[in-house]
Amino acid sequence: MLGSGEGKWEVCDFSEISSHAFANENCAGVKAKNFLSPQEIDRTVESILRIGLEYYEGDDKGGKVVNKGKLGPNFFRFKDDQSEYFRRTAIFEPIFKNKILSEVDIVSRVRAVCSSMFQKKSSIATHMGNSMMSCTVRSLQSTPIHRDWLPGENASLEFSSNLQEQFAWNVYLKMPRSGGGTTIYKERDPAKVTNLTHSTKVTPSEGDLLIFRSTQAHAVAAGSGERLTLSGFFGVAADQLLFWV
Repeated sequence: MLGSGEGKWEVCDFSEISSHAFANENCAGVKAKNFLSPQEIDRTVESILRIGLEYYEGDDKGGKVVNKGKLGPNFFRFKDDQSEYFRRTAIFEPIFKNKILSEVDIVSRVRAVCSSMFQKKSSIATHMGNSMMSCTVRSLQSTPIHRDWLPGENASLEFSSNLQEQFAWNVYLKMPRSGGGTTIYKERDPAKVTNLTHSTKVTPSEGDLLIFRSTQAHAVAAGSGERLTLSGFFGVAADQLLFWV
């Protein structure tokens, strides 16, 4: 049973928890081990490498500009130019569908897991008739302590006001030889995080799925080697889960 002890704050295995895990304040996150097989990882990575990542300088959400590697747009990068975000989404969604997810539809698997956990149907979020991007590939070295909350990013997206909570999901395709773990704090305001703040650190293996509240302060440690994920967000609305990135 998740969180049976006082003061726990942990990431638990998906197979060992109830569908209402995140209703428990002790649940820092959920990890599904071996979500992808080694063969599925290889096929997905090969498809990504055939297309290639885009590297650019972007905000690390900690006040610094860093080099980022991504495939597919994410809204945070283009929040000040929504037309460019949707233009790129229209280009990249078919690329993901036909060249990356055609053999191993990872996004549909993630949606099925989340629908099971929250007992809600899921869909890709839309804005003024335009579909949001369903996922992105990230080559992420590290991040400072931050939180992700779409309504708090001045996002004038019509669905954002319906969100009750926001979660991040990551499927790990490559992990550093050492390091690269994610720390999730039992605190929502990054400015209030101290050395005494209750936290838990998880270092997933390649093929694992990790889901956690993105509104909790969290950070990714640097590692020795590449950290490659297929990632996205979903939000809990009244009657469904909405996915985007």
